[in-house]
Amino acid sequence: MDYQLRPLSKNCASSGLPLIGGSDCWSVVMEEDRKLVRHDYSSESWEGPPENAVGFWKSEVPAYMGNEKPKLDPDSLFDYFVQLSDSPNTAEQDFLYVLSLLLLRKKRLILEETITIDDQPAMKLIGHGGEGPFEVVERSLTDDQIADLQQQLFGGSAAA
Repeated sequence: MDYQLRPLSKNCASSGLPLIGGSDCWSVVMEEDRKLVRHDYSSESWEGPPENAVGFWKSEVPAYMGNEKPKLDPDSLFDYFVQLSDSPNTAEQDFLYVLSLLLLRKKRLILEETITIDDQPAMKLIGHGGEGPFEVVERSLTDDQIADLQQQLFGGSAAA
């Protein structure tokens, strides 16, 4: 069975207070509306798992949860880019475009040339290790769409 759980919350599901980097927390997976949903609790608010919990575990809140954004490894982002590069899905193509711009900024991708695909502007990209070429069609995205895609990439916090 494949499933996706969101990353650790920034706030306790019970108290609503921020989870503090370096402190212990408890996570619970429950089935809600036929989906697996994760809830995170501070140690102070933890009263044990609910009866209908699918699973639960104790972990340490990462230090970056307080103020700092997590650092994303450009090579891991590039691997994800490669996975998405052949997808015909429109939503994934939007994500691929935003990801390609980020990888260009991080110098993990290199713009080889601008091209046209089906009368649309596109970029021909290569990886800094010679991977590719990859062709990415430029997308017309609103600021809100870009922010939403960045939130998905950075696990809930908008990226700069």
